[in-house]
Amino acid sequence: MSADIFVYLDTVQFSKNGVQNRNQIKTASGPLWLTLPVKHEFGRSISETRIVDLRAIEKHWKTLVANYSRTPGFIRWQDELKSLLHTETESVAEIAIASTEWMLEKLGIETKRVRASELAGIEGSASTLVASICKSLGADEYFTGTGALSYLNPADFDCGIMVQQWRPFEYEQAHPSAGFVPDLSTLDLLLNCPDTAADLITSAGSWKPLEMEPQKSAKGTNE
Repeated sequence: MSADIFVYLDTVQFSKNGVQNRNQIKTASGPLWLTLPVKHEFGRSISETRIVDLRAIEKHWKTLVANYSRTPGFIRWQDELKSLLHTETESVAEIAIASTEWMLEKLGIETKRVRASELAGIEGSASTLVASICKSLGADEYFTGTGALSYLNPADFDCGIMVQQWRPFEYEQAHPSAGFVPDLSTLDLLLNCPDTAADLITSAGSWKPLEMEPQKSAKGTNE
């Protein structure tokens, strides 16, 4: 929402037990992981990773119907969701991008999106890779969540770094007897609050410049 360009990082190594092939929804019993089973080979990128059983997607559709059929967003978009989930592709990247694109459309987000695999001249890993992408796109600022601060090195960047300040919020969910469940897929927010989801996200996030730590002088040199 805040960026001029968003990059799908489809070239990096697939991370087992991450959120590249799974996410959580809410059931009457609480959160539930929806997982796409994949053939995991160490060193393979996300774009090279394949789903081993497409029947899992049909199972996920039935789970969504069972848990969200009465929500306003599901009633509004059930045909689109069904079409989205009934795919023939075995590519994790293609399914992840397609589902994200669908949600971005429903949120009214018009930010330009590109894939890292479409960019020329990017190189490195972790911090240097992100910095290389920013340089390739001529970025003035890089917007990041706090999770990336564990590996980002500001010295790698030719642009500024803005860090997200996120204020978690609650919203009306299905299955209220199970209590509010945080950290679910954006799909849960969209299906429960189709008309206010974008505003809720916008009001919860802001940005501030990354505070640079002073560089320590080398031993034996004058400060």
